[in-house]
Amino acid sequence: MAVADKEDIDFTELEKELEAAIDQDTRYWLQNEAKISAVNQRVATYDEFRDIVKAAHLKPIKKKDITGNNDTSSSRGSFVWNSIASSKKRPTADRQDKHDMENDVYPRSATNPVDLQKALSSTSEFMQMWRSIDGSERRYAALQQIGTGAIGRLFSTTEIPVGLLGEILEAALYFRESTNEICFVVKMLETLTKAKRFCLTLEFLSSGEKATCKQLLSKLNSSLQGQQQDLAERGVTEWTLRQLHNAYRV
Repeated sequence: MAVADKEDIDFTELEKELEAAIDQDTRYWLQNEAKISAVNQRVATYDEFRDIVKAAHLKPIKKKDITGNNDTSSSRGSFVWNSIASSKKRPTADRQDKHDMENDVYPRSATNPVDLQKALSSTSEFMQMWRSIDGSERRYAALQQIGTGAIGRLFSTTEIPVGLLGEILEAALYFRESTNEICFVVKMLETLTKAKRFCLTLEFLSSGEKATCKQLLSKLNSSLQGQQQDLAERGVTEWTLRQLHNAYRV
């Protein structure tokens, strides 16, 4: 009997965890859409941009929201401003707001096996795979598995989601200074420049992400030393890196 008690499943707790996961995923996509909208609106300051993103989960208030329905005799205490804001899980989400605003909008979780076929079926599937990988070094390994051709096809008709480019640059810093890996990183950086509205994506790199980009290109430059001939045979030269400096505006 004692063994059976230990094996009892707390369905209430499981339901709460599921609700929290759904709420977190909903907030992520709403905030990502709000960031793109803020760019299109050409907001004047970062504070305006931040406020738009923080309010992404709020819905416009309508008369029926205030009254609960169109019957003016309804109780004022019955109205719901919006389903997400009134969720019991809001305190947990609120604690994440500050973290999310620092360009790290993809929550970390335990590393899961990478399903490449599924991950490359759409940008949203890729993002789910990407944020499930814990650590930049593991993310770099995943990028190598995916390959530059697949990355290029994935973003050829869509924008790079806000925050992703900076994380890719950070992951790429883990490349080893071998001919194969130098060529891979250079080709990947070239491929990303062909993504839809790439110049707009650059505008939203934070100062820290720009510093990471500069550090990455500097590491590539230093990696040329001693293997210029091998790299030149594969199309990577000092001129190639100068082109990348120009493309990434560093």
